[in-house]
Amino acid sequence: MAKKFCRQRNSGNTLDQDTYQYMIRILELIRNDNSPSSEDMTMLVQNVYQEIAGREVECACNQIGSFVIDSLLKYANLEIIQKFIQAFESSLRRLSSDRFASHILQKIIIICADRGNRVSKTKNAAGNKTRVKNGDIVEVKPSEVQFYNDIVLKLSRFILNNSEEFVFDSYANYVFRTVIECLAGLIENNSEVTKNNKKPAIPDLAKRRPVIQDYKDLLIQSCDRLQKWPQFCQFGREQLTSGLVQCVLYSLKDVDSDLLKTIIKKITTGCFKTTEDEKLPSIFNSECSIRILETCLVVASPKTFKKLYKTHFAKNFEYLCLTRETNFSVQRLLDYCVSKEIFEEIFDNITEHFPKILNQGFTGILVSTGNACLRLQTKQGPFVSAMTELLKCDVTADNQAQLIRCITTLKKPSQLKDESGNPLPIHLHGSLILQAILKFNKPIKAVNSLLEMNTEELVQLFMDPKGSRILDAFMDSKYIGEKSREKLYKKLHGTWVELAKSIHGSRCIDKIWEWAQMKQKILIMEELAAAGQSLGANKPGKIISMKLNVPLFARDKKEWSQVQGKKKTTKAMFAEIIGETEENENP
Repeated sequence: MAKKFCRQRNSGNTLDQDTYQYMIRILELIRNDNSPSSEDMTMLVQNVYQEIAGREVECACNQIGSFVIDSLLKYANLEIIQKFIQAFESSLRRLSSDRFASHILQKIIIICADRGNRVSKTKNAAGNKTRVKNGDIVEVKPSEVQFYNDIVLKLSRFILNNSEEFVFDSYANYVFRTVIECLAGLIENNSEVTKNNKKPAIPDLAKRRPVIQDYKDLLIQSCDRLQKWPQFCQFGREQLTSGLVQCVLYSLKDVDSDLLKTIIKKITTGCFKTTEDEKLPSIFNSECSIRILETCLVVASPKTFKKLYKTHFAKNFEYLCLTRETNFSVQRLLDYCVSKEIFEEIFDNITEHFPKILNQGFTGILVSTGNACLRLQTKQGPFVSAMTELLKCDVTADNQAQLIRCITTLKKPSQLKDESGNPLPIHLHGSLILQAILKFNKPIKAVNSLLEMNTEELVQLFMDPKGSRILDAFMDSKYIGEKSREKLYKKLHGTWVELAKSIHGSRCIDKIWEWAQMKQKILIMEELAAAGQSLGANKPGKIISMKLNVPLFARDKKEWSQVQGKKKTTKAMFAEIIGETEENENP
């Protein structure tokens, strides 16, 4: 990692040799220590700050210096963060627009917003610190909460007061977005960001957390001022400003519905006007504006959603479904429709275009349609009929398995094999469609078709990364009975070792194990134990062997059964406690 930084050019400010080598050593220490303790990291933060004191701005504007500071900030206490703010204060404008330092400002805002709005009113046994949720790295004293919030508000006001400049700046624009999201309670969780190291394209609105009123007031005031700008209607024509508008829309949902409605109306009727000569609304003319419309669909109230559907989609379905740039908008329309009445109208319009949609390859629309049928509990039978007619796979008594083959590959019966005569691979969207169908209220056709497949076909299906999820849907469905699960279990008898040696097949054993009774578990274990050492010849088989304790079963079945009984009792005993803990951690 350090060598990678050494090779890169355009790394910002040049640090003196001693500081640069120090940063390289710290970077290697961070990278090589996979599970550092919070105490060690807190001490490291203090040491690093002492080393760079007086050169904070210089280090922040350097690539490796920025990376090190960014990596350590989540372990910094209030005192260290305040020192950084004091050092940055006179250079905030420059830092906001800097390629590397802007990321540090974003991280400080996120960390302070998190610590200022996660405090529980319940004190711990010592009575002087607030309870900390799992994943929180630094404990926050009640006396510190206001200081953290003051830092957020101070930085936010500076960014928002300079919005005329920062909105159009490649780096300050992202600091602006971070401010808007944090003020709205869309605050990143430090532990999640550390695991994934990547921010999701769409914020998880379900994880919005309560924030203090000052945050909300500043958010509403700044968003209202932004939408009144004369340049606001130009925002949808550039990627940078389009992303900012999307951020504003997500942030205002559940915070100020009236302002959100005003902005959506301004975007769809004021910024993108459609003349009488134009058949298609002008908002579909560029990808940047299309993404804004999709965001409007996500955050709109049911009444506003209906207006968007009527004015932008109802008369243009065929074109929108069959065009690469706009078919994703149709998917969003289906994904976020909450009204049965509107969906049924959409369904009747869209199904007549299924053949052309399949030919164009925009099969994500078919997935979204199936998921909407499942979510809204309507048009489920007609959807299965539409898919059957689309793929020409009318099920007969002699060939019931044909339905599964056709849906999973999204091919007609005559196209199920390639030129060499080999079965076609599973299509991701075909797998997702079948998963939705298996969770329908009456999945009998799909269930019968799956159970009519021969054992070899089932094993190949469940060993596939996309096919293994089909088993998950089969086992989880509320509308598939125990007899059907029993039939599938019996069909897989004799294949447990083969499945266990496959990465995705071993997942299927886990899923069936959750459902199986002790008698069925013993039959699975007898097969696995009979395989001997060959079961542990590869990683998946070795994991299954250890997880199910196959060696113990082979040595003493009675003792194995007793251990299983104890596990079941322990799990039942702590189920209620675990449930209460999760509820407290996710209020």
